[in-house]
Amino acid sequence: MRRLLVILAACGGAQAPATPAGNFASLRDRVLADLFRVNPSNAVGLGFHDHDGEMPDMAQPAIDGYLTALHADRKELEAVVPGTPLEREERDTLIIAVRGNIFSLGDFDVRHRNPMEVAGDFNLDAYVMRDYAPVATRAAAVMKVCSASAAHLEQSRAGMKLPIPKPWVETAAGMFKGLAEFADKDVRAELKDAPAELGPALDACKTAFLAHARWLADQLPSATEDYALGKAKFLEMLEETQGIKLDLATLDKLAHDDLDRNTRALEAAAHEIDPNKPAGDVVADVFRDRPTPDAVLATAEQQATELRQFLIDHHIVSVPGNDVALVRPTPSFARWNAASLSGAGPFEPKPLPSFYYISPPDPAWTPEVQAAYIPPRMTLLFTTIHEVYPGHFIHAVHLKRLESQVEKSLWSYTTGEGWAHYTEEMMYDEGVGGHTPQAHVGQLAEALLRNVRFVVALGEHTGGMSVHDAETLFVTRAFLDPGNAKQQAVRGTFDPMYLAYTVGKLAILKMRTDWKVAHPNGTLQEFHDAFLAHGAAPLPVIRRALLDDDALF
Repeated sequence: MRRLLVILAACGGAQAPATPAGNFASLRDRVLADLFRVNPSNAVGLGFHDHDGEMPDMAQPAIDGYLTALHADRKELEAVVPGTPLEREERDTLIIAVRGNIFSLGDFDVRHRNPMEVAGDFNLDAYVMRDYAPVATRAAAVMKVCSASAAHLEQSRAGMKLPIPKPWVETAAGMFKGLAEFADKDVRAELKDAPAELGPALDACKTAFLAHARWLADQLPSATEDYALGKAKFLEMLEETQGIKLDLATLDKLAHDDLDRNTRALEAAAHEIDPNKPAGDVVADVFRDRPTPDAVLATAEQQATELRQFLIDHHIVSVPGNDVALVRPTPSFARWNAASLSGAGPFEPKPLPSFYYISPPDPAWTPEVQAAYIPPRMTLLFTTIHEVYPGHFIHAVHLKRLESQVEKSLWSYTTGEGWAHYTEEMMYDEGVGGHTPQAHVGQLAEALLRNVRFVVALGEHTGGMSVHDAETLFVTRAFLDPGNAKQQAVRGTFDPMYLAYTVGKLAILKMRTDWKVAHPNGTLQEFHDAFLAHGAAPLPVIRRALLDDDALF
């Protein structure tokens, strides 16, 4: 996972002057600079450390200014005539980024509706997880963030529209408790050699985070289940943030057709393992093969090592350099998902590590639920494919090699997660796991999880589906344990774009098929390298670059 919803970006202050004819570069650079001004946390994550410690102004007058400038930027971008194919890609990518953030800040009103959004402003992990600068320099950034924490959270509380949906309140409260723990323990320990002034600053951060968590808890008695976007806004979200225009009937057909395809495949794999047992019982048998809790990280590390060599031996995709992703437990504030990749920014001035995070069970769960949360060996294999080889990590390695600052800076949900999810099925097809039916069950379990996310996103936001009903669907159709099912059902309420995994995968599968028709002698590695040469640009942009049409589906 790279972001909770979409990467927020907007333009600061006054309307930009008109761009001279043919001078696309000046417009491109100005818009990117504006995007970083409104979301300095994203700029820091990319490696632009002149934004270290900055916090965005999210008071209503500032948001109004961002929206005014965004509309002006969109108008100017749409009017400019690109002079090269790369300029066309960059222009179209910027247009979708601007449109997406008009939706996020305006129609969706994310800063006033979603209490999780403000947590992204406190990217303390960026200053401690990687030593991009001396301890004193990074500590100074942390102190700057902490000195602004109380006022920034007060600004968020003052602007929040009440009542808040209950799943959002509960998740946000957990995030801020996690941030308090992270500031108090992890940051303090990692920067133990920092100047003495850091201690009181971290105390202030911890106090502000816990006060905000208490305020969120106080909202629970009045919290609602009113999280649904509604049909019109749901379709607008997909079109504005991803550049993909589809109607609900088409989306529903895509969702259920692929769910049915993978269900049939899983039943066939289960029958191959034991023709005398129901598929669900066979899946349960496969899932009993789990590493012990203290061996999960080591198992994932061994899988990653073997998968990296598989990519090279089978000519799946180019593997530039010798960098690897280090396997670590997920920091406490980010444990709302089972696994993720935290990649070093593409603009970091020196080589820095990336981390493959795996979440331990919540200690508040019962022992039985905690034991069921440990990933089965075969699903962990395809999670490692998704997050590292050749999923997010290899995507990030290719992205760092690009010349386009736009394509290195902006990330499309359907492209990033679509690629990572696509690689799971592709890698099974190419022989990972020895083509055993057990490996196929592991791959299909991950596919069914994303299929059910697609169905749940549609259901929770356009069809009146409850969180409880969504949990049941994850258990019965995706074979999830209760802990994971609850996490996934709740995530759908605040992350309706998590349909991006399957939507993106299906678009890439079709793109590969069409590319092979256009390049009959082309290899799988050549397609993958050609795809990744456009970074995480929106899928319609990549499709036009590779095939010069818009036929995503």
